[in-house]
Amino acid sequence: MVTFYDVQKELPFECNFEANKVNRGQWQKPIEFLLSCVSMCVGLGNVWRFPYVAYNNGGVGRPLYYLELSLGQFSGKGPIKVWKCVPFLKGVGFAQIITVSYVIIFYNYIMAVTLYYLFMSFNNPLPWSVADESWSSSCYLNITENDFACNTSLSQEYFQNHVLKAPNWFNWRLAGCLTLSWVVVYLCVIKSVASLGKVAYFTALFPYLMLICLLIVSLLREGSTDGILYFFTPDWARMLDPRVWYRALEQCFFSLNICFGAVLMYASYNRFDNNVYRDSMIISVVDTFSSILASCVVFAVLGSMSHELKTPISELVKMQGEELAFIVYPQVLSTVKVVPQLWSVLFFIMLFVLGVGSSVSQVETILTCIREQFPRLMNRKSSIALIALTIFNICGFSLTNNSGRDVLKILNNYGTGSAAFLYGTLQTIGVMWIYGCRRFCSDIKFMSSQFVGLFWRVTWTIVCPFALVVIFIFGTYTEVTAHTEKWIVTMSGWSLAALAVLQIPIWMVITTQSYTGTIKQRLEQSITPSEDWGPSDPSHYYRWKNHRILEKEGTIPLSFITLR
Repeated sequence: MVTFYDVQKELPFECNFEANKVNRGQWQKPIEFLLSCVSMCVGLGNVWRFPYVAYNNGGVGRPLYYLELSLGQFSGKGPIKVWKCVPFLKGVGFAQIITVSYVIIFYNYIMAVTLYYLFMSFNNPLPWSVADESWSSSCYLNITENDFACNTSLSQEYFQNHVLKAPNWFNWRLAGCLTLSWVVVYLCVIKSVASLGKVAYFTALFPYLMLICLLIVSLLREGSTDGILYFFTPDWARMLDPRVWYRALEQCFFSLNICFGAVLMYASYNRFDNNVYRDSMIISVVDTFSSILASCVVFAVLGSMSHELKTPISELVKMQGEELAFIVYPQVLSTVKVVPQLWSVLFFIMLFVLGVGSSVSQVETILTCIREQFPRLMNRKSSIALIALTIFNICGFSLTNNSGRDVLKILNNYGTGSAAFLYGTLQTIGVMWIYGCRRFCSDIKFMSSQFVGLFWRVTWTIVCPFALVVIFIFGTYTEVTAHTEKWIVTMSGWSLAALAVLQIPIWMVITTQSYTGTIKQRLEQSITPSEDWGPSDPSHYYRWKNHRILEKEGTIPLSFITLR
């Protein structure tokens, strides 16, 4: 039993640390946290989504990353429980979890297609490099033989007519690969951060090795330098197009995983006095480097294709997503003269590892929330993971039929979209305006002995909220007017988006109704931090509680300010 004392009087906070401590888990080494964040950032987002704007990921990304890391590390809580600081906004956490679920489902589908290509890469010759009457038409583009009579390549026909098209309604090949990808993810998250930290050494470092190798191979092809020059040459006319900046910011959020809950979750497993400012700067710089490296590889490949196809790079650069990963890259790799199978295997291993790095962070975010909502399950991590991932696997089967591409579009276009900007807006308003900028900065100083400068205070309090509101409104308008899919796809997409976003007002009502008194009193109570808000570790919690009282009284001993 430990009791804290003021200089003048005894404070009323006592705690049996061992009795109250919950074995939540922690990163065994600080480097494991850094590598896990890097693995999450260098994931599929930098290769799959909008590689041509990936390098523009500055803006509001870095301040929000710092804010999320600080909030997660200080509280030691996941995306839902962290809102004990402002219970009124608890719905933001639930909305984030639903949005992350959408991302997980289509990410693992991409991993399943990647696995199928990986297995097929062991064939000689590569299946998409030679015509097969079961899936190829009589007219196709053949780079190897310099035949450009048609606009459809063999790799495109292989992808559309063989990989995605099921002999019957259900594609058992992709379903098997999907299940296998979920098995890999399960093995990574089976022991929460204890296993994630070890996996991160591979998922964070291997992709860089492969990206560098692919860049070297691409640079050896004629026309590759033209592609890289195109990448680094700004198009000043398009710089005035707000849609370009919106896509760049969207990629920033998706690449850094800001406002999806994963960053906050990873930080919640840190040591309480970890240097969060240093880590946020390192990770954001590494993410920028990763985006530039991945984009250089992409544009080097597009440059060589432009040279071979006699097609302007400006036309090829429009390709993204599945076209880029499963049509362009396989087509180029099939023309490598020295052991194309080896390069194809390495490329798809890299793509799969990128998917694992992204997927495990999102899965662990959901599992953390489940364990926090039901503390009795805290010691049943493997069982909870098995049940949750089995459910996700079953949901993923909706993508492995002949309508799977429509489902993928729904999840990709509507499942995420501008929702992250809404979550970011409410997060900055909730923490900076309601909880209080001064109080939050005081918490950071108590946690890491670091003073938060004026730049960060102004950015968090003024710049980010107003910028995010404008971006969210513009993004929502753009999405409403841009999509021209079938009405059933559009309706399904907006229904999924509404399911996530409506969690916010629903939980506002539920939270307000849980208090007693007049409407005004209930609102006041709902925006007041809960009694158990604070660091999750009892020793830090009671130390912080006493610190808050002493801070109000203006008598803070040095021992309370410096925590080691």
